[in-house]
Amino acid sequence: MKLPLFCCLALLAVPAAAAPVHVSLKPTASALPNADGFLTLGTVAGITGGDKAARAKFSDVLVARAPLSGETRRLTRGDLSLKLRQAGINPDTQAVLEGADSAEVTTDCPPAPILGSYTEKKGMVGTKGAASRAPTGSIPAPALPVIHSGDTVTLYIQSGAMTITAPATARENGRVGDTIRVQRPGTSADLSVQVLDAQTVQMEI
Repeated sequence: MKLPLFCCLALLAVPAAAAPVHVSLKPTASALPNADGFLTLGTVAGITGGDKAARAKFSDVLVARAPLSGETRRLTRGDLSLKLRQAGINPDTQAVLEGADSAEVTTDCPPAPILGSYTEKKGMVGTKGAASRAPTGSIPAPALPVIHSGDTVTLYIQSGAMTITAPATARENGRVGDTIRVQRPGTSADLSVQVLDAQTVQMEI
């Protein structure tokens, strides 16, 4: 049976579904943080597939605050899935998460500039009569807590591919990446969770 011409045209007019972007988590990564001190998805995972605009959008998704020099931050596929959702990307239909189950990330930081002015000091030992410069400024202060004890936060409970959200109250202060205690309303037991940002914590079960 021949299809009417308008049916054929309608079928041709249906756009093809966009190819998903493949996100391959690296087992280890030495990542360079952005100007605000955060790691982006493109620094901890390989981004392939999709189109150029989609790959760029995925690469710029913030996944965690960069660990301090000498420290390591662990990221899982569940962490990446959650961050993609927070960025307005559906990881179930728009992405394929693959590669390592988790990654150990260190920071490849450039030398921190010394802030402040310099003063000239003369007649110092070994440089008699010569001028030398001494720094009077200081390096930037370490990251401050983004969650404080008593704050109401959103708790993401990650169990395999399923994610459950629930309100909770912070029991202590925490920076991004720290492990803190929270309490669910109506319960007395504390839960150990990881700080994702100023409003969100995560627990894997």
